[in-house]
Amino acid sequence: NSAFHGAALDRHHIASELRRFLSDVEESYNITPEDLCRQGVYLSHETCTHASPEASCAANEVYALREAFGEHLQHLIILNTKGYTGHPMGVSFEDTVAVECLLTGITPPMANWKMEDENLGSLNLSTGGRADRPLRYALRFAAGFGSQVAFALYGVFDG
Repeated sequence: NSAFHGAALDRHHIASELRRFLSDVEESYNITPEDLCRQGVYLSHETCTHASPEASCAANEVYALREAFGEHLQHLIILNTKGYTGHPMGVSFEDTVAVECLLTGITPPMANWKMEDENLGSLNLSTGGRADRPLRYALRFAAGFGSQVAFALYGVFDG
């Protein structure tokens, strides 16, 4: 918890925590950020609505993703279920969705995504259906007031 603000997220704190998490994953499991992007899905905390860079939790999350994954981010499938379930239910449901994506290779579409948001740029938002590649990893991000952040990584491992 960075205690940045009572209700807002600190983009630099999120980015540093994500970089630290990815570094720990690479050191412990030899899974690189590029591996995660090319073979994985990302379950966002934000629904990517109102991604205005001035005052938006979504913009802060996108900033952190760009900082942590760099050029590889374009390959990461990004999804979110809160548009279907609401924010409180979405939080509890996302772990199940992450595992189901790995088991089936199918991702749900972003709810109500009707037009591109220029602030999101070239993010690979899920349109739903079978992924164009085998999915081995699902990275989930959760956040709370005061810039509390948590990451969880699920994986399909041989053996």
